[in-house]
Amino acid sequence: MKKLEQQEDTKADKDPGVEKPEDQTQSGHRRFYILPVLLFIISILAIAGTSYQGWLLFMQTKQQTRTDIEQLQSDLAQRPTQSQLERGISAIRQSVNKTDARLSGLEQGQQALVNSTEKLYELYGRDENSWKLAEVEYLMSIAQHKLVLENDFEGAAKTLNAASDQIAELADPGILQVRVAINEEIAQLKTRTRADLVGMTLLISRLTRQITSLKPGYQKKAEPAKSPAKETIVANTELPLQQKVMDFMTSLVTIKTSQPETKKAISTVIIDVTEKLEDNLKLTRWSVLERDAFQYNKLMTQNVNLFKEYYDLEKAENADFYGSLLSLQKSQIKPELPDITGSLRQLKQIIKKRESEPKQETKQETGNG
Repeated sequence: MKKLEQQEDTKADKDPGVEKPEDQTQSGHRRFYILPVLLFIISILAIAGTSYQGWLLFMQTKQQTRTDIEQLQSDLAQRPTQSQLERGISAIRQSVNKTDARLSGLEQGQQALVNSTEKLYELYGRDENSWKLAEVEYLMSIAQHKLVLENDFEGAAKTLNAASDQIAELADPGILQVRVAINEEIAQLKTRTRADLVGMTLLISRLTRQITSLKPGYQKKAEPAKSPAKETIVANTELPLQQKVMDFMTSLVTIKTSQPETKKAISTVIIDVTEKLEDNLKLTRWSVLERDAFQYNKLMTQNVNLFKEYYDLEKAENADFYGSLLSLQKSQIKPELPDITGSLRQLKQIIKKRESEPKQETKQETGNG
């Protein structure tokens, strides 16, 4: 084998046209290095071209951005400032407020015109009977005010009587039931017990002056001796408040001592009956003037009990005073008021019904036409 290889080598050396294996390997290595270089050059050229295109695009974008910024700056320079906007808005608000004020004035004027038109239509559209019915309604309202606000039974009855006379002049059978109701209400006003506030005030004032001339206490009678612990009544004197408080406090405390217990003096209850009754009668007079029924009843009960307990009713002047107190106690400051609203309700219903009848007829005629 070695001989054969040596022979082939010698043949190759001798034959110049035949390439040696070493030359073949060197040429292969050369081709392998040229191909990457070519590829590298091509890629560099491609990158350079792409970079140039990107640079051109970047310059165009930059130029466009610059022009846009200049346009925005010019637009911003032309826009109004905040102070200018505020001045414009304030001017618009003032004009709007003026417009609203004018509109409200126009609405008020329009409403006043509508009200005036309605009143004129109501006034001039009435006939003589309507005017008289309106007068009757007014008189009945006045009667209610006199009774409720002034507690004037007589004035309310006279006012209702005047309304009844007006209905009689109308001679309208449709409102006869209203006149019947008015007469019933007049009868209730005249028969209902009423409080004579003026007379009650004068009587209380007389009793207030009279109480100073009366002396409390009973006549002495022969009676067996009683225990010394009985309470005695002394007029026109009174223990001081401090003494009363001390007596009450000492009664709650028990003190034990070694000394012999000494008997205490018997305490007496001293009441100024005359002054208390005089003060109560003055308060009663004020309760009558204020029309305070609760306070009046409470004070009169106290007055009757005090006088009955500390005054001798067998005396003529005391008996007369006590009878006056009882009559005042039975009197009422606020008696139950009669109801006189029925006739007015009936009259209003009749007037409303008569006002609605012509409107219904006109609507029917327009519908038929």
